[in-house]
Amino acid sequence: MQCHHFDAGTCRSCTLIPLPHDEQIARAQARYQELLAPFAAAPSAPGAVWLPPVRSADSGFRATAKMVATGTAADPVLGLLSAPGRAPGGPGVDLVDCPLYPEGVQELLEDVRALVRRAQIPPYDVSRRRGELKNVLVTVSPDGEFMLRLVLRSEKPLPRIREHLPRLLEAQSQLRVISANIHPEHKAVLDGPTEIHLAGDAALRMRMAGPTDARTDGAANPAGPGRAITLQVRPRSFVQSNSSVAAQLYAQVGAWIAEIDPASVWDLYCGVGGFALHCAQDADAPLAREVIGVEISPEAIDSARAAAAEAHLSATFHADDATAWAVREAEASGPPQAVIVNPPRRGIGERLAGFLEHSGVRDVVYSSCNPRTLATDLAAMPSYRIAAARLVDMFPHTAHDEVLVRLRRNA
Repeated sequence: MQCHHFDAGTCRSCTLIPLPHDEQIARAQARYQELLAPFAAAPSAPGAVWLPPVRSADSGFRATAKMVATGTAADPVLGLLSAPGRAPGGPGVDLVDCPLYPEGVQELLEDVRALVRRAQIPPYDVSRRRGELKNVLVTVSPDGEFMLRLVLRSEKPLPRIREHLPRLLEAQSQLRVISANIHPEHKAVLDGPTEIHLAGDAALRMRMAGPTDARTDGAANPAGPGRAITLQVRPRSFVQSNSSVAAQLYAQVGAWIAEIDPASVWDLYCGVGGFALHCAQDADAPLAREVIGVEISPEAIDSARAAAAEAHLSATFHADDATAWAVREAEASGPPQAVIVNPPRRGIGERLAGFLEHSGVRDVVYSSCNPRTLATDLAAMPSYRIAAARLVDMFPHTAHDEVLVRLRRNA
């Protein structure tokens, strides 16, 4: 991918741009095969458990744009707080034309910039702790529809935003959800606890296309065409940043669970339900698989429940701490036959790893956005071995990768 921001030295977020994309993937595959080799089911041939990588497009793949607002109300800048190597407080870096974003995102951001000018919303000045607009957050669906969130220090600009919003909606026919997030604290976090709906729908519909190359353990042929699942993403709900790759990630987990065919599955850290819904069966099936998703975010759980109801799938969702819920539920009703975990970068941690190790659960599918914490968690679960693994190219041009492993308890 060619990026004029990287070439000019104003943005270095994509640290691996100088390396050809194929080489990025090959090096990542080799790195994680070595890292996870001690946990492979066949230590003599650790590479044998690895399926072909899920490869992302080189550019135009990113489904989320997280833009810091700087500059002035008359001349707003959307992008980075400052250029690499420069202290905050200087001029921001405008990234509305970043090549990572799909078609239409740049046009939307330009129209948002025009809204800021018309409504005279001063961007937040970090050094002076003055101003209103902190961040502009955009999510784009696979069908080219948008969710826009304006992160504000207070509700003070809302009347002016509402006054000028019709013009933005007229210019952007694909804009489906608009909200304001109120983030009054001076903290380096993306958003605050209060979300105010401004226009459009309650959630953005994210249609995850059926699998094209989801494979089962050691199988040479695809698992089949599968079905498309439409997720419903509300503001403040986590969504994967690469929709095309995420669809294949969900499909792979669905294929593995279909092969295992457990009567019950827990999806811990389920987010908006991507994995759970791809493992669920028709609600009218006489012996539908019991699928339960757990996520601490109430907004995400509302999204998952709505998607399950719309698709008529048999899945139950709970807003709770994943580890606490799993321990409590296992004590009350016993463990499930299979568990899916998709934790944040810190991993599942000692308590949940210990629970799984002693639970008797035979099959665990672990989706990791930080393979090093995955290795730490696997070391705490010596009864499990990797039966299949797959590199998922979720974050091209960076040192971050997603790794998916299917674990099987030793006999």
